[in-house]
Amino acid sequence: MGELYYSNPSLWFDEKRKKWRGQIAFKDENGKRRFKRTTLEAKGKRAAQAEFEQWHANTEAQAQANAKRDPYGIAIADTFIADYIEQYIDTKERTGVIQPSTAKDYRNSNKHIRRAFENVPISTIQSKDVELWIAELNEKDYSPSLISKCYRLLKLAMKEATQRDAIRKNPLDTVKSPKRGNKKEGINALDEQGRKEMLRRLDSCELSPVIVAAYIAIYAGLRREDVCGLQWRDVDFTKHVMWVKRAIGIGKGGAYVKPPKNDKPRNIYMPESLESCLLKWKEIQRGNFTESLASLKGDSYVIGYPVGYQNDNAKWFNPTRLTKEWHSLAKLFGIRGTEGRLPTFHDLRHTSATAAVAGGVDIKTVSSILGHSNAAMTLNTYASADPNAKREAAKQIEKAM
Repeated sequence: MGELYYSNPSLWFDEKRKKWRGQIAFKDENGKRRFKRTTLEAKGKRAAQAEFEQWHANTEAQAQANAKRDPYGIAIADTFIADYIEQYIDTKERTGVIQPSTAKDYRNSNKHIRRAFENVPISTIQSKDVELWIAELNEKDYSPSLISKCYRLLKLAMKEATQRDAIRKNPLDTVKSPKRGNKKEGINALDEQGRKEMLRRLDSCELSPVIVAAYIAIYAGLRREDVCGLQWRDVDFTKHVMWVKRAIGIGKGGAYVKPPKNDKPRNIYMPESLESCLLKWKEIQRGNFTESLASLKGDSYVIGYPVGYQNDNAKWFNPTRLTKEWHSLAKLFGIRGTEGRLPTFHDLRHTSATAAVAGGVDIKTVSSILGHSNAAMTLNTYASADPNAKREAAKQIEKAM
């Protein structure tokens, strides 16, 4: 039968109820001691003891059975860890608990879990096994971010296995969480000179989806998935406002439409330079659509393209493709950010945010533009990211002294 789930049985006569009662102890998923009690029908102590022992045995047998099977009769405790996690991800994705893009990230993490725990059943994994695995990942120079993601996924899945009585306790509860971080520390935004040079290079290029996307990221601070999800009906040239109402995620089956980050639409006022760029691009794109025997409509994607001759709706631009095309362009430009690296597409968003903070825009407004869940996140990320601001602070301190 293996380790018992219920122990320390005790029997007593309840004077208030005038009934015999029994109690057994167990530990919950957090390792805390709990109790399960029953009121017995037997009148005498010997009969009550027999009834209580039978109830205890039935309760233990049910717990042991639950440890081996889920409601569908599929073995849990003997399921290999990576296979169980794959089932866990599929269930969360099908029920809408996680987005397909999150599911894709989980599956990438599960590849590393599978390599480490190939053919290892859930019931046999120990805390020391996880600690050694994390140490090996560190030795192989994987990024702290990746290691942390793998750890969190394994802990979530094992927590569910605990809740389903497949194991008594989560072995990761006693394993210290890896430090989260990134090999490329710091915000690699463009400083004032870099911003001017980047805009000069962009101005010299013919407008294309990647060029327009870069303008949007720099001037409006949008994420790549937000840029790809932008439709023409979201751009109000009369009120000079741009709305972020949807995003394009990357899941197991490819790109798909999803709500924006934090499920909250937001509006951003467009500066004249961005508005002028978008007006010119709209006319260029209208011509491109006409050549494909399609019409540019409100639900056409700003950097999208026609689906085909029989469907006038425009298809979105794939975020992964945007990242790759921008990387090629950044290498061609050769401009580097404050961390000395070529700017990624997301660094253009960082550039927009640091420029706003350095220019004196209040943190709450910057947070709203970026779509952060709270201003503290914006403050912690960008308040000290601009080197010019740091130099200015040094001058002010010297002046005060």
